[in-house]
Amino acid sequence: MKISEHLNKITYTALDKSTFVLYGIAMIVILQITDRTELGLFTLFNNMHNFILAIANYLGLQAMLQFSANVKEKPVVNLYAIFNFIMVISISTGLLLLFQYQIADIFNEPNLVVIANSLPLLSLLSIGRYFCMYVMFRELMMKQMFIADLVYFGTMSGIIFYCAGAGRFLTYTDMIDITYLGSFLSTIVSIALTRKFWKFRLKGTTRYKDILKFSGKYSIIGISLTLPRTLDVYAIQYFFGTGVVGLYAPAKTIFRFVEDAMNTVFATIYSPTVRYFANNDIESVNKLISKAISLLIFGFTAATICCWLGGENVFSLFLPQKFIAAIPFFNILMLSSIVLPFSILNTTISAEGKPGLVAVFIACAMCMWLLSFVLVGTYFADKVILAAAPCIVFNLVLAIFFYIYAKKHYQLRPKQLLRAIPDGINFIKSKI
Repeated sequence: MKISEHLNKITYTALDKSTFVLYGIAMIVILQITDRTELGLFTLFNNMHNFILAIANYLGLQAMLQFSANVKEKPVVNLYAIFNFIMVISISTGLLLLFQYQIADIFNEPNLVVIANSLPLLSLLSIGRYFCMYVMFRELMMKQMFIADLVYFGTMSGIIFYCAGAGRFLTYTDMIDITYLGSFLSTIVSIALTRKFWKFRLKGTTRYKDILKFSGKYSIIGISLTLPRTLDVYAIQYFFGTGVVGLYAPAKTIFRFVEDAMNTVFATIYSPTVRYFANNDIESVNKLISKAISLLIFGFTAATICCWLGGENVFSLFLPQKFIAAIPFFNILMLSSIVLPFSILNTTISAEGKPGLVAVFIACAMCMWLLSFVLVGTYFADKVILAAAPCIVFNLVLAIFFYIYAKKHYQLRPKQLLRAIPDGINFIKSKI
């Protein structure tokens, strides 16, 4: 492949990421035209939808990337993948509909009934879009992926910007309708862009049993990591109520930029890590992870200090007064960013061929995450700021497990966590 073709894909990948940033800005702008309760309800809706789709992706569509090396097998893999995808979505939304009133009672929020009834339509609209996105990723159709995401996020962002300019108050049902429209239009465009790849066949050498085996193992890590990032708002809803969810939501939206930065690092180091392990080059693994972790720790620490010292003055420039109370939540979340760099070892250990061990680490962190929510919600319910503390607990416990393993198997030493300092000095000296 020519270098120009690589640059073309890199360019469109960067443009695709910009659509997520655009929607992130729109979700900040939306704070001007809604209130805590409405935003809290939409967050409960949106996070549940994201969790269902994450489960469906891991158990269904991820197999499209794993089992499509043989071109002739793509039709049968497509069939198995979309079947599993639809089944997971149908079962998940069906259970929510079946137990909608019980769920509303458990979380003390009657509007969860409306949310449960709204999810099936959005899930239906998302089936074609997500299948197409995996086709695009598999076929390296980065330009088409950018177009599809631009239609999705651009449509929703455009409507939000228009409503903000017109000063129209948005309820959670308005936000759900906006999401419907974005999903529908993006699905139509995605299908048009990938229509020649919509091929399905029942016969092939790929066995359905192999698809299930792979999806089951892969989904353990994926779902475990997704659960605390999406369903944390339900724990907050249970212990603190919808109003606090509405304050936590903008803080989490801004913090997502930190998480997206980490996702970029994951994608960057995975391929070289796999190569190093293939060559049994542990020294190179050590250099790669120590440099990445050290640089990220110093970067996130500096950002956290800035947020605690002057974050309120900065965020107050674009946050309406009714959401200023969200700033302390963001500051608490930023504390967890200091240990978040250790999570890149998730990628490293998985590349080594030990995803099961990562799943054990995540399971332990999740147990501590749930325990911390119970303790905070039971004994410190009057201190709502602590609703963000379990995020620190989860990332800290995970970081400890990852570091202990990396110290033993990759020779990651404590002083290497400070290597960003000499590396930075040497870089400056080389430029001078």
